Amino acid sequence: MPVTGDFDRFFPHLPPFDRQEDFDAFWKGSISELRKIPMEPSFTPINSPRSPFNRFEVTFRGMFRSTLTGSLLVPAGRRKARAVIIIHDYNRPDPYAGYPLDEKAAYFFLRLRGHGETSGALTEKSPGYLVDSITDIYGYYMRGVYLDAYRAIDVLRLNDRLDCGAMGLMGKGMGAAAALFAAANTGRPTALVLDTPSFAHLGESQNISTSEATAEINEYLSLQRARKRLVKKNLSYFDAINFADRITGPTLATVGFKDTESPPQCVFALFNHLKCDKTIEVYPDDGNDAGGAAQFEKSVRWMVETLESL
Repeated sequence: MPVTGDFDRFFPHLPPFDRQEDFDAFWKGSISELRKIPMEPSFTPINSPRSPFNRFEVTFRGMFRSTLTGSLLVPAGRRKARAVIIIHDYNRPDPYAGYPLDEKAAYFFLRLRGHGETSGALTEKSPGYLVDSITDIYGYYMRGVYLDAYRAIDVLRLNDRLDCGAMGLMGKGMGAAAALFAAANTGRPTALVLDTPSFAHLGESQNISTSEATAEINEYLSLQRARKRLVKKNLSYFDAINFADRITGPTLATVGFKDTESPPQCVFALFNHLKCDKTIEVYPDDGNDAGGAAQFEKSVRWMVETLESL
């Protein structure tokens, strides 16, 4: 299909929000509940010979008192570097392995709950987290994921090597949805990169996305058809599109027109609801990689320059 046809089909997409009446109360209560859980942060130095970054293995307590982990890279020759939180996609622990980083900033690679430190490759079997407690919004996996991203901001504020006056948040796929949630709910200035965001406009993406998260939910619904209405209602609390109009900081998004995991019409549905200073990088011939290493380098450069201006 010609690029102009794709633009005509995707760019005007602006579906309505489907927030439940208690949407704001649910998330306000969830954040209050999280704040009652001690963070218990730990920053353990890891030997990184000949690296321009000092590496730390980080642990902290998240929702349900779960232990969360991540890797923090702090530039060795810089005091009080601005910090960027990077959140990977579902079942893809390290989508940016080997990509270059700008040494002007620090980077915290947060691992999604249930994802250990791996080589970054897909696991042989989808982990099934997206259907755990899917009929209970308070126990649902995505509630933990979103609140973990939110908590990561406060954890980094406790590290005196970092300047957290403004924060960068960057996510890939589902990680982008988590980054968006954290940016929408924190009170401090943020810069946001949404790399092929998913878990957005679920009413449509559940019908067309080929992602593992979508497959897990649809397989569950095929066996539990009587619960379809309840599941649809519950998922609306976690649909990233319902946080989009609450982003205030500058935002950079990426989209591939041939992406079947993060469908472009769903990415534009999210992007079009953003009311902030925003830019989208469009790759007509790309899928979920949407620019690959070159776009990641461009996104990092944009992030660093933006943080320096906040």
